Amino acid sequence: MAGLTPIVPSRGSRARLAARITLAARSSLAAAMVAVALSVPCAPAFAAEAPSFRNGAPPAVDAKSVIIVDMANGDVLYERDADAPIPPASLAKIMTMMIALDAVDSGRISLSDRVSITRQDATLPYRSSLMYLAEGMSVPFDDLLRGMAVISGNDAALTVARVLAGSTSGFAELMNAEAKRLGLEATRFVEPSGLSEFNVTTAREMAILSRAYLLRHPNAISDYHSRTTMNFPRADVMPEGVDPPAVKILLQSTNKLLFSYDGCDGLKTGYIDESGYNLVATAERDGTRFIIVTLGGESGPGGRERSGKALLDWSFSAWKTVRPVAPEPAPVRAWGGAQETVELAYAERPIFTVPASLASGVTARIEAETEVEAPVEAGTRLGRIVFVSGGSVVRRIDLVAASDVRLGNVFVRVRDALVRFFRRIFVKA
Repeated sequence: MAGLTPIVPSRGSRARLAARITLAARSSLAAAMVAVALSVPCAPAFAAEAPSFRNGAPPAVDAKSVIIVDMANGDVLYERDADAPIPPASLAKIMTMMIALDAVDSGRISLSDRVSITRQDATLPYRSSLMYLAEGMSVPFDDLLRGMAVISGNDAALTVARVLAGSTSGFAELMNAEAKRLGLEATRFVEPSGLSEFNVTTAREMAILSRAYLLRHPNAISDYHSRTTMNFPRADVMPEGVDPPAVKILLQSTNKLLFSYDGCDGLKTGYIDESGYNLVATAERDGTRFIIVTLGGESGPGGRERSGKALLDWSFSAWKTVRPVAPEPAPVRAWGGAQETVELAYAERPIFTVPASLASGVTARIEAETEVEAPVEAGTRLGRIVFVSGGSVVRRIDLVAASDVRLGNVFVRVRDALVRFFRRIFVKA
């Protein structure tokens, strides 16, 4: 069984499972649901401005919906029908992985904690994508995450849901709450594995979710998604009195780009009849990382792989992430303030993606206020940095007050008012 790849379930067996999952999803929250502490990424007060570039388009690929974003800022580099609602299939496991790793980070569960596998965990159609859990096994939580990431184990996803929330429906509530926090308006989950056609997302929102996941859990790439094989089951997880397999079993990743594409280290594949062949792929070369999403492919796993390769090839040839020298803005005079000046800070890191033809020779100029009146709140926009290449503006990033400046005492305010009064007189003279 070496090199075993999971097989898509037949419509009949998968429909029965989807019906069971959907019924569970529509039930009330289980009393044993665990409240998982989830962090909420905060958007900056001011967004940088990325001009619209005319940079061609990638070749046509086998997908109903496509989007390409850069990892640096989430800028959309190309999209086609990116808001079409489509079931995510096993791409849903990206959200499941995020919530599971949130639970680890919050201390609610440890990667080394052993999970006792129940009959319910292991009662799934054999032709479903499985890591082959069996009743009575004692499996480290870390193995369940690997089972989801590498082999797309639906049994692993449902077990994680039971452990963290008591039921699939309870875990779906956690998934939907996180989707809402991320601003995903079209995305809705009824269960954690992706088998149900009642899960729904869009290419755009799946790209947002994937980027948020990688930002929150940057080690997930190396720990889980870049792995091409998984040894399971092993002797240490077998039920008492049950011998391990006579031969070592290597479960192989469903993401074939990991084997064939230079720089690809994730992220997830998916398929059910109702969605077609789905892919979230990410690759990095020389400090430039892209996330591509294709939904609704019709040409099988091979077509999905070819589509991913074509989109990544175009991305790396047409775009490049740059890290230009960022000038240090001078402090701004704060009249009437408890401090004489306010320091300026970049509202966003000066790292961004531009057409490859404009990637060299990026320069910057500062356009900022030289004086303001106190009080000043931290985050107040006081200027911007304009990045230019080849005579074209490639990025504008706001400069904001780095800290609060409170109103000064009466003496300070009178003194500054007099200075400004006489300055105006002499300037006019």
